[in-house]
Amino acid sequence: MHLISDLIARLRRNEDGYTMIAVVGMIALVTTLVGAALAATNGDLRLVRRDLDDKRALAAAQAGIADYSYHLNNDTGYWTRCTNVPTPHAVNQQGSTANRRAVPGSTEGETYAIELLPASGQSSCSTGDPVGSMLEQSGPNTGTFRIRSTGYAGNTRQSVVASYEQASFLDFIYFTQLETSDPVTYGFANPSAALTGAYEQCERLRREGRESAPIPNSGGVYCTRIVFVTGDAIDGPLHTNDDLLICGTPSFGRSSADVIEVSAPPVGWASGNCGGGGANPNFIGPFTTNAPVLTPPPTNTQLRTIAGPTATYTGQTSISLSGSSMTVTNGGSTTGPLPVPSSGVVYIQNGAGCSSSYSPFTATYPATSGCGNAVVRGTGGYTSQLTIAAENDVIIEDDLIRSGNGLLGLIANNFVRVKHPICPSANAGCSNGTITSQTGAGNCNGGVNGTGAQSDLRIDAAILAIDHSFIVDHYDCGAPLGELEVNGAIAQKFRGPVGTTRPTGYIKDYNYDDRLRYLEPPHFFDPVEAAWHIQRETLDFP
Repeated sequence: MHLISDLIARLRRNEDGYTMIAVVGMIALVTTLVGAALAATNGDLRLVRRDLDDKRALAAAQAGIADYSYHLNNDTGYWTRCTNVPTPHAVNQQGSTANRRAVPGSTEGETYAIELLPASGQSSCSTGDPVGSMLEQSGPNTGTFRIRSTGYAGNTRQSVVASYEQASFLDFIYFTQLETSDPVTYGFANPSAALTGAYEQCERLRREGRESAPIPNSGGVYCTRIVFVTGDAIDGPLHTNDDLLICGTPSFGRSSADVIEVSAPPVGWASGNCGGGGANPNFIGPFTTNAPVLTPPPTNTQLRTIAGPTATYTGQTSISLSGSSMTVTNGGSTTGPLPVPSSGVVYIQNGAGCSSSYSPFTATYPATSGCGNAVVRGTGGYTSQLTIAAENDVIIEDDLIRSGNGLLGLIANNFVRVKHPICPSANAGCSNGTITSQTGAGNCNGGVNGTGAQSDLRIDAAILAIDHSFIVDHYDCGAPLGELEVNGAIAQKFRGPVGTTRPTGYIKDYNYDDRLRYLEPPHFFDPVEAAWHIQRETLDFP
C-alpha cells in the first residue's frame, strides 16, 4: 500500500496528462496484484486445511480397521454376526454408514464407519449364511472377506478396504507343533512306561522345559534335539509352535513372499550345540517371532459326516487314483473305477479289533486290518480335487502325481506313512512286507528293501498328521531310496524322520505348492480358533 501512496504523491507533483494516465494504470495494476496475493493466500490456507482434513480422515479410516481387527482377534467368529455385534459399534451393511464411532482420543471430531462388503454375487452379510455371504468362494481370494472403513474429518472423507484371511496349515510347506521326534521313534516298547513318559516329557515346547530333564522311566534318555544344518533348505513358508535349533547356515524360504514364523518369543531360534561352529541362519523370507499358536482339531472324524455312507469305508482300504476316478479295495472286494464323490471326501473308519500300536521299526503290511488305514497310490496322474481321511493312518504306496488342476489332501488322525518294507536278505519269505527282519531301532538284522519299496518317490499332496508325524517306515534300514519329493504342504505334530545320514531312507525334496495360498483340497482342516489377519489393505477412491 505504500507504493500506491507514493504514486499519488508523485501525481500531485506532476500535472502532466500523460504521466497521470500511466500512474493511474500502475495504481490499477498494483491493486489487482495485491488482491490476487490475498486471494492466493486464502486459497493456500484452504488447501492446507483440506490436506490436514484428508490426513485426519485417513487416520480415522485406519482407526476403523484397527477397531474391527481388535474385535476379530478377541472373537474369531465376530465376522459371522454381521451387524449384530455388541454396541457401541460402527458396523454397517454395504451402502450404509449410519453407524459411526468417534476416533478414541480425538479432539477434532473425527469419526469412522465400517461397511461389510459381501462376497462376489452376494448382496449383504447374512447371519443365516455368513460363509456363503461373506467369504469368497473361488479365485485367488478364496476364503477371504472384506470390510470398508470410511473416516470423516471436517468436510472430507477417506476410505480404506481391508481383506482378511484366516491362518491355515496350507499356508506353509512346513508346519510342526513340536520340533522334536515322535516318541515312537525312540525305540521304546509300545506300550510301555517309557513310551508313556516320552509323551509326557516330549509334548512340551522347548521353552517349557522339554530338554531340562530326561524322559521318565527311560533310564536317562532325553527328548531328541532336531537341528537345521548347513545344506538344509525350506523351499516355502514355515511355521512352528516351537522354536528352531540351528547350526551353520541353513536357508529358510524362497523369497520375501515366504514368511518364516515361530510362536516362541524373540529371538525364536537357538544354536544347536554345533561342536564349536556357529549358527547363522539365512532367512530369505521375513522371520517373525510370537506368531499365533496353530492347533489342529483333536480328530478328523467330522469328515465322516461330510463323506456320507457311500464314501465311508471300514477297516483297511486301498484307493488307487487315476484321472478323475478311483478304484477302491475293501474287505477283499474291489470296485471301480468310480467317480470321485461329489462331497470331495473319502473317509476310512476304524472297525472292530483295531489296536494302534504302530512302530516304524516293526511295521508290516497286512492285506486287511481292523484299523481305519487308507492305503493310497496313483496309477496315473490324478485330475480331481479330493481329500482322503483316515481314522488311523494314511499309507502311501506309490507316486501320487497330479495332472492339470488336481488337488489332493491326506489327513490322518495318527500317521501319514510312506510304505517301506524291510525283508530278510534276498527277500526270502517276504511277500510285499508281510513280515520284517527289523526288530527295533537300528536292529536291521541284515534286512534289505523289500518288494513295494519305492525309489525317488513323488507325492503331490497337502499332508496333515494330527496326533503324530509324516514318516517313512523302517527309515533307518535298507539301501538309500533316493529323493522323497513332496509338492504341497506338510503339517505334523512331531518331526517325522524319512531317512538317516548312514545313509538310509530318503533325502528330502519338499516344495511348496503356491496354489495352496488360495486353493485347498475339499474340506481340508483349518487350525482350531485360527486368528484372522489382514491379507491386503488398499485405499478406496470414490
